[in-house]
Amino acid sequence: MNILVVGAGVMGGNHVRTLNEISEVERVACVDPNGKTLETLKKRNFEKAIFYASFEEALQNEKPEAAIVAVPTHLHYAVANNLLDAGIHVLVEKPITDNVDDAKKLIAKAAAKKLVLAVGHIERCNPAVQALKKHVAAIGTPVYASTHRFGMPTDRDVGPSFIDQAVHDIDVISFIVGEFPRSVQAVERRFVDKKSDDCCAALYEFDGFTAAVEANRATPIKTRELILCGTKGSARLDYITQDLTIATSDKESQPQKYSTFDELVLRIGRGAELKPYFVKQEPLRVELENFIACVKGVGGKSGVKPVASGEDGLRALAAVIAGHEAAQSGKKTKISV
Repeated sequence: MNILVVGAGVMGGNHVRTLNEISEVERVACVDPNGKTLETLKKRNFEKAIFYASFEEALQNEKPEAAIVAVPTHLHYAVANNLLDAGIHVLVEKPITDNVDDAKKLIAKAAAKKLVLAVGHIERCNPAVQALKKHVAAIGTPVYASTHRFGMPTDRDVGPSFIDQAVHDIDVISFIVGEFPRSVQAVERRFVDKKSDDCCAALYEFDGFTAAVEANRATPIKTRELILCGTKGSARLDYITQDLTIATSDKESQPQKYSTFDELVLRIGRGAELKPYFVKQEPLRVELENFIACVKGVGGKSGVKPVASGEDGLRALAAVIAGHEAAQSGKKTKISV
């Protein structure tokens, strides 16, 4: 399979590296008009890779079956739209676009042309996230979630924390619980970044379920974690180390009264801890292998679907746009798609 990567920046480079390692991929063409960026990636000497400065030339010469869109967010729609017009299956990095209307247009066009449209919500492909979704029933009915995504400042223009960071976590929560948020209250602040708000905190309301989502690019220590609480227990997930711990308490087997607090702690402690077994893998590779399987299965009966579809990307985008609007207005904002 020949795959085109549009954008040779940090994420585009990661796509080229990973595609170069996948056996089903015969050739990786990477295009970027920025000569300096392209030269930097060329120096990594990927054996399957070829590089172009012209998008049109790359399409004409390579005739790719599928493409990765890894350009700045404001260019997502234009590039993905051109690729779909050319009959090419597309995986577009998150967020799907920078506005809801353009996302809907891409979804409609992909459906009309019977092309795969996947969105790079890479955390869905984290094996720990997949394991939590599989075992979420162990904590009972989810009632509350808390996420923390803190990272170091960057010189790159990656947009507000809502769009750059929080979009991951609201999407993961929706993925795990199988529901989408209905409204949001939020705040945004700017501490280090000169162009965008680099700190946000939001309370997303689902149907009987609340999620507190916090993100910033001002903390000089990288943290990515999710805590999910339910009626029968809780789960703690570390995205970086891919560690997952589920704690549950069997109420029926525990005494109802305790003589001292120490006895309560001794008997209940942290609950019965479960560490589900799964194989740790690079989420990007999982994502790309899924995309390739979807492309290969078009017109067949494989039944493989994108881990994150265009519709999933649309809902995550709507949620973070609503969060930004709520922060600007200071009022609870409904999330509509």
